[in-house]
Amino acid sequence: MGGNGSFLSGITNFESGRMYKTVFSIGDNIKILETKNHKASLKLPEESHTPNRTYATFYRNGKGLKEIAEYGPDGKRISSIHIQDHKGLGAHWHPWKSGGQVKNDARPLTNEMKKLINKIVNFKK
Repeated sequence: MGGNGSFLSGITNFESGRMYKTVFSIGDNIKILETKNHKASLKLPEESHTPNRTYATFYRNGKGLKEIAEYGPDGKRISSIHIQDHKGLGAHWHPWKSGGQVKNDARPLTNEMKKLINKIVNFKK
């Protein structure tokens, strides 16, 4: 896991090159991440080493789930689910294309996304 382009450069092949650590796993494919540097942004990585992976992050202050990102077969992010309200839409999602979030495109959650949120929020270790 790393920033944009770090997967291709090989920098994330070693633990020292990774900015994130997995704090929980839900099944085989959902990973709860936090940054190794607690002063760094909680922004999730743009790429994943594992195809079709799902990453999530929680606010550090304990106020709940912040974001979920889903990655495609090529390891690139395909969507971001944000829990905070967006222009009255409430929790919503953004599509990603060509390595970036599609501008001005916030969409209502699908039923599958709502189930994913509930699965992550209600996870018991």
